[in-house]
Amino acid sequence: MSVTTRTRTRVAVAAIGATVALTLTACGGGGDDAGAASDKSGPAGTASPAKDEEAAAEAKDGESGSAAGSSDKGKSAAPGVCASGTVKVEVKAVSTPVNHLLVVATNTSKSACTAHGYPFLRFDQDQATTPVIDKSRPQAPVTIAPGKSAYAGIVTSAADGSGGTGRKAKKLAVSFQGPGDGSSVGDKVDAPLPGGSVHVDDQAQGTYWQSSQADALKW
Repeated sequence: MSVTTRTRTRVAVAAIGATVALTLTACGGGGDDAGAASDKSGPAGTASPAKDEEAAAEAKDGESGSAAGSSDKGKSAAPGVCASGTVKVEVKAVSTPVNHLLVVATNTSKSACTAHGYPFLRFDQDQATTPVIDKSRPQAPVTIAPGKSAYAGIVTSAADGSGGTGRKAKKLAVSFQGPGDGSSVGDKVDAPLPGGSVHVDDQAQGTYWQSSQADALKW
């Protein structure tokens, strides 16, 4: 092979090598850009962790608001259970015994209903309901025929002054119980107090529902 031929061959090989190098460089650059783009974007439809946490917090706030808004309402009453929608509640003054009130629940529906347990009684904005007198529990829940009534007594204050100085309550909310679990059913009933107010102290307590006034007021 002549010198001229060898020279031409070397030039051709060098040119091919340079072309291959440039091609590889171009391909490598494209791969880096694609990788960077892939790192910046997640799978389609996937939110960032920060947005997920924000959405979860908003959902939790919504649940809390809903629970707070329904605090004065019990679960729906089953058929045959006395509740606010079918029973009229009144609070009456009594001459004896002293420091007592009488709660009267009259069935205004066309079917009999059962007054379970005892009424939940809450004076004014008290956080807790008035304690119940355990000894007043009847042998069975009271069933109220249409137009008839069940009764519960309230001892408003201790006759011997052992309940402290007490206070003047102006409102009384009454709620009914459901069977078994002791939870409230229906809406609370705001029952006007005789004379607009009553003196209550730390010994205030109520009875279970009774079938007669006499049984409600003997405690």
